[in-house]
Amino acid sequence: MLASVGWPIAELLHKDIASSFHLPTLLASGDRVPSILNDGLSHGGFPAFWIATIAAASYIKFSEIAEENLSMKINPAELGFDPSNLGGKKEEEQHYMQEAELFNGRLGILAITGFAIQEWFLNSAVVDQIPIFFKPLNVAMEQLMNAQ
Repeated sequence: MLASVGWPIAELLHKDIASSFHLPTLLASGDRVPSILNDGLSHGGFPAFWIATIAAASYIKFSEIAEENLSMKINPAELGFDPSNLGGKKEEEQHYMQEAELFNGRLGILAITGFAIQEWFLNSAVVDQIPIFFKPLNVAMEQLMNAQ
């Protein structure tokens, strides 16, 4: 769910943050977030990063499979961490909140997939395609007027 917010924020702020730390920008062509569909992942130049990421994910997954055979899975909602009491007090309320969390997580996954496909198909950044959602109103209106 956080990635669906982070995607447009990365397109809006990455250049400014990278330049303030004197680092190269890692956005793909057209100031798009690097993804598989726009060939942006190959421009990062960090093969060690991708090897470490795949190795860590594999280790976690295989350890989950091994642990699944040895013990019961723990539901994170049952660990008692709910400082804002958002989980509900009754069992019915807790079930509703767990279902809402699953639904919102799946919606976030669909949003990220939509961003990637939209940028690949239209060959421009999401924040430039719908500026009224992501930019100040005066900048968005100027960009929309210039596009026509």
